[in-house]
Amino acid sequence: MIESEELNPRPQILIVDDSRIVRATVRKHLSVHFDLFEAADGEAGWKLLLAEPMINLLISDLTMPELDGLGLLARVRSSGDARLHYLPVIIISGEEDEATKLRCVECGANDFITKSTDRTEMLARVQANLELAATRRELAAARAMQVHATSDELTGVASSYLLNLQLEQALAFALRHNSQVSLLLLEVNHFQMLTDKLGERVCGQMLGMLAKLLESTLRKEDTLAHLTGALFAIISPATPLTEAKIVAERLRHRVANARINYREQLLRVTASIAVANSWHDEAHSCERILHIAQDRLYATPMANQVFMPERQSMPHTPLIAEALVMLHKGMTDELRPHLRALLKNLQPLLVLAQQDLALDWDLSQIEANDDLKT
Repeated sequence: MIESEELNPRPQILIVDDSRIVRATVRKHLSVHFDLFEAADGEAGWKLLLAEPMINLLISDLTMPELDGLGLLARVRSSGDARLHYLPVIIISGEEDEATKLRCVECGANDFITKSTDRTEMLARVQANLELAATRRELAAARAMQVHATSDELTGVASSYLLNLQLEQALAFALRHNSQVSLLLLEVNHFQMLTDKLGERVCGQMLGMLAKLLESTLRKEDTLAHLTGALFAIISPATPLTEAKIVAERLRHRVANARINYREQLLRVTASIAVANSWHDEAHSCERILHIAQDRLYATPMANQVFMPERQSMPHTPLIAEALVMLHKGMTDELRPHLRALLKNLQPLLVLAQQDLALDWDLSQIEANDDLKT
């Protein structure tokens, strides 16, 4: 089969050198295999790079008028254009000392040849750099597709990338607005044994079914993500620890009561869940809150359990919203040590209520305790 030249275009190379003789020599060496562009200085070379998006490789002299080789190289590497970021750059110069070579590489050059380089070596270096650049582009594209996928292929819920993105956003919002975020890590117990018994395909289908079950249990503002294997994560924004425990117990019961039929056999699975909370655990970054939740999940190898932080490790006064939830749940003993500090936080609201509603409240005791501590 004869292949069309349009379908298989030859690589395009830009030669930037103020010497006509050097440009002619390079052209003689490379023109049989490549389409060539020429420029007599760095400024003209830069304009050609911008005008010709199909240029695959740049060969540049070091010493030139208008813009020298290192200046042109600096523009290429700092342009922010992905095409130029992966563009191979070969510096050609009459200088052969190691210091010059090192300086070129440090500035972003991929290779270094001298003006006396013969045809065979020049062709080999150009081809090697073109192949390396192509490989890097393919790897970057594959990595971008994998990392930036927003949904998990196996389960259909959010991917780990989307989890990290939304968790960082939720934590930043909570920190800025004096709120909090709860993170739940849920892992199906004995999943490797199930996989050995039923096979990866069946267990993958089971995870997809469980993902739908979990998602139906959560609020719309919550995010369910599949991390790896049988491990899921749930981001629950504006959720205090007490409410997170309720959610975790609800999820645990839904998994334990799930009816999974396989070859007319009813399978039962359980899950363990660990809860971490940005305020309670003083975790304000994605990495830290995930690390805390993982440590909590694997600290005690028990199935069908919810693992919560110890209440006595409460680091400071509860937020008003959490205090109300704690009160509603009858957690008066946990609240009593923080009553004065909570009232201090409520003081501006109490003063406004007293003024507008003409309430006969004595707020002097609150105002007198400016150094209230928990």
